Amino acid sequence: MRVLMFEGEAYCDSDRQDVLVRRTLDAIKKSGAALEASELSVDRGAAMFLVSGDFRAIRRLWSIVEATGLENAWQAFGARLDWQNFEMSR
Repeated sequence: MRVLMFEGEAYCDSDRQDVLVRRTLDAIKKSGAALEASELSVDRGAAMFLVSGDFRAIRRLWSIVEATGLENAWQAFGARLDWQNFEMSR
């Protein structure tokens, strides 16, 4: 599984953030990756998307994120992207 995390300012523009969340969920769906979980932090300073899928689906997701300008849109919103492997701690 992979974690796609956008972290930025707390108490941000929730309407604009909701649009970015919807765009991210659409990108995940279009890629063929499976959304395992998603969450906004209480202060809305972070959005996390836990995705799974085969290598091709994960590559398609990243391609969609780049091609649609989604990463840039999150950055313009003031959030930085963290994309990493997800590992359960014991």
